[in-house]
Amino acid sequence: MAEPGRDHKSWSSRLFALLLCVLACFYYYYFFVGRSHVVLDIAVDQKTEFKLYWAAQNEPFSEKRRAIVDIGPEQSSYSFFLTDLGRVERLRIDPMAAKGKALVKQIAISQNGFDTINVDFKQAKPLHEIAGYWVDEDGLHVDSAGKDPNFLYLPSIRSAPVNWAAELARYTLICLAVLLVTRACGPLRQEFRYVVLMLSVAFVCIVIMAAVSKRNAHPDEYVHLNATRYYQENWLPPLIDDPAVENTYSAYGVSRLNNGEIYYLLAGKFSRAVAVFKLSELFSLRLFNIFLFACILLYGAVSIPARLIALPFLLSPQIWYIFSYCNSDAFGLFLCFLAGCELVRPNSSLNRLLDAERARTPLMALLGLSFTLGLLFLLKINYYPFIGLFFLCIIGKILKIRRNFEHDADSRRVITRLVLVTLLALTLAGVRLGADYYVNGPDRQVKIAAMQEKMAHPWYKPSTDLHHKHVSMYLKARGTTLTRMIEERQWFKHCFVSGFGLYGYFTIAAPEIYYELVKWAFVAFLVYALLSIGIKGTMGDRLLALLSICLAVALIGASLHRSWTVDFQAQGRYLFPILPMLGILLARSRNLFETRVFTLLVSQLFFLAVYSFVFIALVFIPRPV
Repeated sequence: MAEPGRDHKSWSSRLFALLLCVLACFYYYYFFVGRSHVVLDIAVDQKTEFKLYWAAQNEPFSEKRRAIVDIGPEQSSYSFFLTDLGRVERLRIDPMAAKGKALVKQIAISQNGFDTINVDFKQAKPLHEIAGYWVDEDGLHVDSAGKDPNFLYLPSIRSAPVNWAAELARYTLICLAVLLVTRACGPLRQEFRYVVLMLSVAFVCIVIMAAVSKRNAHPDEYVHLNATRYYQENWLPPLIDDPAVENTYSAYGVSRLNNGEIYYLLAGKFSRAVAVFKLSELFSLRLFNIFLFACILLYGAVSIPARLIALPFLLSPQIWYIFSYCNSDAFGLFLCFLAGCELVRPNSSLNRLLDAERARTPLMALLGLSFTLGLLFLLKINYYPFIGLFFLCIIGKILKIRRNFEHDADSRRVITRLVLVTLLALTLAGVRLGADYYVNGPDRQVKIAAMQEKMAHPWYKPSTDLHHKHVSMYLKARGTTLTRMIEERQWFKHCFVSGFGLYGYFTIAAPEIYYELVKWAFVAFLVYALLSIGIKGTMGDRLLALLSICLAVALIGASLHRSWTVDFQAQGRYLFPILPMLGILLARSRNLFETRVFTLLVSQLFFLAVYSFVFIALVFIPRPV
């Protein structure tokens, strides 16, 4: 007779496997069956973009409902996914995004359950910026008069019988694959070992993106690259008005060399050190961030708490994207990861300093923690909520263990160590900031303002009249209410989309259904984690959750306020310090989660992230010509 516990465990395993099969089939349908596939054959005389818009009845064409493909003279055949043909009433064909000539040879749109649509170019009607066009046996010849030439096409959409036997075979194969993987990877659920495997997959994606994407295919990478390149040969910050560093100034008239961050010094020296391997300059400048993610992976391989700190980095492909090119946000996330590990690892430098039984202060632990904290103090202002949580957690640790101190001397010893760590960290940060004043003098801010006036685009110059500045600037001063900004400009939606998979210069996006699925999957994950902590956790766990929520809300509020009062920047990366805060919460509460449920929720978000990075980011990111 079967044991009741063993029987319950067997049914639990079967239910878990069934849920995974259902999810896999669901995502297969929505991403590959429930969308049409386009085969494009086009010849152009320059590198440009092909766009295909769709609209339902009584619905306008929109940037939200389009597919966009980078095209060039070196290639003629392309393929990409569109949308469910059942939702399409009209198409708008934009053969190129520049003046010039193009020959559209074929557009074929296919989807299971519909007849294939071979676009009849004779039925295409010119709408805008078409200097001339004609159709012959070769296809649609287009002479563009501007940057937005387009045609209207009304497709004939007819249903077709579905080969249910073939579809059933595909779903069966998917389920078999899921069952095999589940069975083989069952031991990985123990001690969250699957996190290391997922980090390895993310690492491979990061390396590929860094290797194949062209220079400045990513937001503001050119100024990050130029700032990093400066420190290949220099140790001290430059003169603010040095003509040699004018290429580090952005359109806002701001240079990354003047903001106090130490990332560019470290990345520059790292790229100089790896020059012996004869890598391309671009890849060597990106390699520092790849190295940082490799450190996270290796740390997670040897430490269970570190796996939980790193776990939130697996939930969004935007994090992997941040680590794939030259920028300082990757360094900020890495430092937060290290600081989080200091809080939750039992034998970390911090916890060794908090051990009152150690009569002698562990010197290496003191110096290591001081160095980490000093670098934290040099991060951008949006990381301050994380720093606040870090110190609040330290205070909580002191209050928790103080009752175990046998003597006041023990308490004084621990507090003295922490004060010394903080002073050393502030000294390190002060040396970096002091170097700026040593080079540029006490009137440093005056010089920065003068360079901003000189280097900024007229839209962003301080002296430009309000109503001649860029339309995203100073919305509050222009009379836009906060409610109107949120509703009309969709601040929260833009932050979410750009936080979970928006690539290039915010032009490469996944289908809308992807963001909907991610939204609800992420909500389910957060609700489960917070409910588990609220129901099963100690008072300390609940207090940490409450502090994390309050600081996260404060960061969101600060970012929202800045978008309203200074510049509308609805970018998810400004909110990324929330993720290591979540990691600390998960690591502290890891024993409260039911393994299968937690693994299922994490896996769902991870595979959505893989889909976005592989099938959207890597496919459509611009490559070197």
